[in-house]
Amino acid sequence: MPTLKKEQQISDIKGKLEKCTIAVATGYAGMSASHMNQLRSEMRSLDIEYMIIKNTLTLRAASELGKEGIIGILDGPTGLAFGYGDVTSVAKGINEFITSSRLPLEIHGAIMDNSVLDRTQVVHLASLPSKDALVAKLLGQLQSPITSLVNILSSPTKNLAVVLQRRLEQMS
Repeated sequence: MPTLKKEQQISDIKGKLEKCTIAVATGYAGMSASHMNQLRSEMRSLDIEYMIIKNTLTLRAASELGKEGIIGILDGPTGLAFGYGDVTSVAKGINEFITSSRLPLEIHGAIMDNSVLDRTQVVHLASLPSKDALVAKLLGQLQSPITSLVNILSSPTKNLAVVLQRRLEQMS
C-alpha cells in the first residue's frame, strides 16, 4: 500500500505528464552530483524541468493517464526532462548537453502526447528546426511570390527612368 508521500509524488508526476508536451527519458548512471546540478541548471535556463523519478511511481502515474507505452523507455535509473512548449527545444537541449559535456547521460526515448518515441526518433527530433524557425521560413516563402511580382511590375518603370536619365545626361 503506497504511503501518503508516494501518493503525492504520483500525483505530481501525473500532473507533469498531463501538462507537458514532451517528456524525454534519460539514463543518468555514472553521473556525479556536480554534473547533475550542471544538467539541471542548463535545463532550467531552457525552461525544461529535469527530475529523477522512481520508475515504479512513473509507471503508476502514466498508467492512470492511459500512457502505458512509457514502460518501453524506462530502463534502469531514469531521469525525465519535462518540456511544456516547443517539443524540439527539449530534445535539442538534452542532445546538446550530451554532445557538449560528454557526460554519461543517454537518451532512452520520449513520450509525446500518447506516442512513444525511441532514442533515434528523439535525436532526429533534436535535428529539426524550432517551431519559430519553421513559421519564419513559411512566411518567407509566402512573401516571395508577392515580392517577385512587385519587382517584375516595377521593372519597366525603372528601366524607363534610367533611359530618360541617360538621355538627359547626353543632351547636357
